[in-house]
Amino acid sequence: MDLIKDIMKIDNRSDFGRFQTFLESEILVPDTKNDVFEIVKTEAYISLKKEELMQGKIILRGDLNYNTIYITQDKQVTNLRGKIDINEAIEKEDISSDMKSILLSNIEHIDCSIINERKIKLGCLINITGSLFSREKVDIIRDITGIDDIQTIKKEIYYDDIIGIEKSDTIVKEIINLGENEDISCVLSLNPKILLKETRLSDNKVILGGVVELSPIVLNKEGEMNKLRSNSVEFTQFIEVPGAMQGMKEDSYMNLTDFKFNLKDDDSGKTNLLEIDATVSTKVKISENRVKETLQDAYCPYKDLKLEDKIFNLNKIVNFGEDDFIINEVIQNDKDDIEMKEILNVDSKLFITDTFIIEEKVNIEGIIHVDILYTPEEGLRPVYSMSEEIPFKQSLDLSNINDSMKSYSNIYIDSISYSIQKNEVELKIKGKTRFEVVEDLKNSFVMNGEIIGDIDSSSRPSITIYIAKENDTLWDVAKRYNTTSLEIAQTNDMNEEDSLKEGQYLIIEKKVTLDI
Repeated sequence: MDLIKDIMKIDNRSDFGRFQTFLESEILVPDTKNDVFEIVKTEAYISLKKEELMQGKIILRGDLNYNTIYITQDKQVTNLRGKIDINEAIEKEDISSDMKSILLSNIEHIDCSIINERKIKLGCLINITGSLFSREKVDIIRDITGIDDIQTIKKEIYYDDIIGIEKSDTIVKEIINLGENEDISCVLSLNPKILLKETRLSDNKVILGGVVELSPIVLNKEGEMNKLRSNSVEFTQFIEVPGAMQGMKEDSYMNLTDFKFNLKDDDSGKTNLLEIDATVSTKVKISENRVKETLQDAYCPYKDLKLEDKIFNLNKIVNFGEDDFIINEVIQNDKDDIEMKEILNVDSKLFITDTFIIEEKVNIEGIIHVDILYTPEEGLRPVYSMSEEIPFKQSLDLSNINDSMKSYSNIYIDSISYSIQKNEVELKIKGKTRFEVVEDLKNSFVMNGEIIGDIDSSSRPSITIYIAKENDTLWDVAKRYNTTSLEIAQTNDMNEEDSLKEGQYLIIEKKVTLDI
């Protein structure tokens, strides 16, 4: 008996869960900076630079890049930039070194307080979410040959094969003219954001189009604070993924991992040129739906076969894509005695608190934290800020899904438009949700087989009348009585493909082989 083997690649995606860590640091104000009198706002982004998977744990290293805008005792506005190291060892029993990961980080809350005029304390609550991917290669039995009258039953299984998970960094450099009439002494805030705009699959690579968005707030050389026009720097990134091609499923995650800038003079001697140097890190996952014919069972009417099988869990992506959303919200100024003059910046942080499936709908819940920086018509200081948490809910109507499946979602905010109405801010938040719904399918594969002897049919009657039970098939009956589906079908004037009805009578004849 010959066992024809095949290699089966089994990919499994599992939810990383939610890991929270709180970073806290006391920061000394450099000698080149004025004393801190009042803190206006702290903005930040997370740069995860290293993910090292080990047995039972994952090591994360990176930075929290912060920018604190504050007011000095003489009512001047300035800022303080810096980095806080991120070094985390997250213990999880199901992690192994041969896995791959796609992890997402977001800031749930950030706060900055004054210890004294030369020292501040920064605290930041960070969420780490994402997915872990494992791969197992197993030898399965695809067919059995080399034995007469071998009966086999096969079926097609549908699953998703991960072609590759790859990471690549790209450098985005640009010199931006902030305005010919501007003469800038200091950049208070740029609030850099990365937006993924488009993706395209080509042979063995993924082509991504992204944008670095900047919202400059500056001080001119007269000490006046100005909001300048927003700038978008487009870039293209290529990531090599061997085996990738058009028509496959793509899932991409783009993050800012480093951002540097310098002010430069233009030809007339005015300081209005901004030179940026940004590092963008992107991970892509490429997968393809596969159909494989596998051996489910086998027997021989006159040989006793012993087959070993094993159940494996296979992932199948049943629905994926992206969906736009719009949130309209009105935020009331919490300072009744301060009338808003101009909004300098609206910053937002969005994090998902729950994702679940009910009645063919993926339901996503989360919170959008909005920070608004504005100047007053008149007040005790030149700039104020206010914050608001907006509950977020989105329901995606999808076909062919149920609550036993898993949904993986990622949300991006594309743009925020706003207007001042009396002492209220009307917000219009546009965003995009990328989702993937995965079904876990348990499949049994034949792993090995052997002949353990001959079948003795001498005591079996020449004719057996069998009454079919519920869910019986010709294959089941033929295997039980050491015959074939074809022989039963021919004896009972049926087709091999016919279904059996409960209570149906079958005549089963014993096949006798004579040696002459």
